[in-house]
Amino acid sequence: MIIADETPPSPSKSNATLQSPLLEPVSPPAYGAPPHQQYQPYNAAGSSAAYSSGPYSPLLPPNHAANTDLEANGSRRDSPAQRFWKAFAVAVLIYVLLGIFFGTFSISVHSYQSKKRWYDKFPIPSDIAVISCTRGTEMQNNTYGWSSPFSSPEFPLDDSSENSLLSSTYGSVQTSLSLPLSSDTLFFLSRGEISKGSMRIESSPNLADADTARVDVKMIYVDPRQGDHSDVLDQTTVCLVKRKGGKGKQMGVGLFSPRHWSSSPYLIPQIHYDVTLVLPESRGPSLTHLNAFETDLPNFQHVFSRSLDELVTFGRLLLKGGNGLISAVSLTADNATIHTSNAEIDIQSLKARTASLYTSNAQIKGHFTTSHSLEINGANTKVKASIDLAPQSGDKEGKVGIKTSNSFIEAVINVHEPSSSYSGLSFDNSSASSSSSSSSSPYSPTISTSTSNGYISLLMPLLPLNSALSLTASTTNGPMTAVLPATYEGSYSLSTTNGKVETEFDHTKDPAGVGEEEKAGLGDESIRAFVDV
Repeated sequence: MIIADETPPSPSKSNATLQSPLLEPVSPPAYGAPPHQQYQPYNAAGSSAAYSSGPYSPLLPPNHAANTDLEANGSRRDSPAQRFWKAFAVAVLIYVLLGIFFGTFSISVHSYQSKKRWYDKFPIPSDIAVISCTRGTEMQNNTYGWSSPFSSPEFPLDDSSENSLLSSTYGSVQTSLSLPLSSDTLFFLSRGEISKGSMRIESSPNLADADTARVDVKMIYVDPRQGDHSDVLDQTTVCLVKRKGGKGKQMGVGLFSPRHWSSSPYLIPQIHYDVTLVLPESRGPSLTHLNAFETDLPNFQHVFSRSLDELVTFGRLLLKGGNGLISAVSLTADNATIHTSNAEIDIQSLKARTASLYTSNAQIKGHFTTSHSLEINGANTKVKASIDLAPQSGDKEGKVGIKTSNSFIEAVINVHEPSSSYSGLSFDNSSASSSSSSSSSPYSPTISTSTSNGYISLLMPLLPLNSALSLTASTTNGPMTAVLPATYEGSYSLSTTNGKVETEFDHTKDPAGVGEEEKAGLGDESIRAFVDV
């Protein structure tokens, strides 16, 4: 009887067999196994018992150890979530470091958006800083209605205009702002395609603060489009602004609308701003004084219907319009500049040390008093001016210049004796003395007038004795008349082309009373007439 040994081979024996440097051929099985194959040595020290349980277990491929190591390492790899958070932490750290380095780190996600203000879409000049703004939709609503067609003094419509055939929505809103009178400069400006209006100055005894002016802005709008009209008001704004740089405190009001309105030219809304500067009435004998008052209002009228010199005086006065009338009853300033285009300048009384006026394709008329200089310029501009050159004591010279083209000049110029009675430009025209000036050097006024394709009519009723007048007047393709006072003593030269020269004398006696010789009588030899061919 044969007893089989069922004791399983020990691992040490099996391993010893596998780790033998020379593997002996294994006896084939009793039932005809395939031909014996020789295997390479294999180290099964790290293998599992399943693959080393017996001598007949198949040998593993040579790279099993490497695969086993990868499986072991794979069991220690981070999960996808862990890898994501690690990468995110690294990215945040890099962003913070770069932000600190370049000075652009911000805690708020909306920091960039906060820098983009809603009013930046308006054409606000770069030298203007905005303090606060009010949209048209935020203003007090006054009126609202329909009209077909709509017409008003602010919006006169031509019957031939296609726009006049459309039904329009009209309405008005208003708001108020305050400006400190202590500012070195008060200014008003407007920008935008659909902005136009009028500017005026008034006074009120009801202002609570005597050092503050109130600005009332009424905005009238006409919209020929159908549908919602709130965007008309949303596209307009009134801002309290200040000027960057410059000297002193410069405060003002800005009126803004879009640069361009994206719709048919027949469907563009119209905006009319009615701007009123309300000044506190003076509570003493002195008038309110504004150091500087400036306007830059294209397509605006300047209409000052009351005597402002009874209310306020200006240090520097700058009125700049365009396509709008500038009209005033009376203005008083140290330095005045009044410019517009395609519209009339009508000043009943302007008193200033220096003054400059300009317009085109219209007319300049009024009474102007200056102690130092006056310049009137235009293009295709008619000039009708009454001028008083009223120097103060100690002044040695004064200047009046008038220049235009393709139109006429009509001027009456009175030159007064230098006198302290003209201080503040308040004088009596009859105060000109007939006595000679006590100054060693005479007062020297310079008068010049020039035009083309138009006539000149120049009258000088008054001229101080012993003054050194320099007068130049020229025109082309038009006649010229110049009348000098009896106090003028000197020579003159006349020239013309395609015309004639004529002189007339009234044989007035010497105003100085020196002898009976008639100074005005001049023979032909005293007149130099040049005829150019």
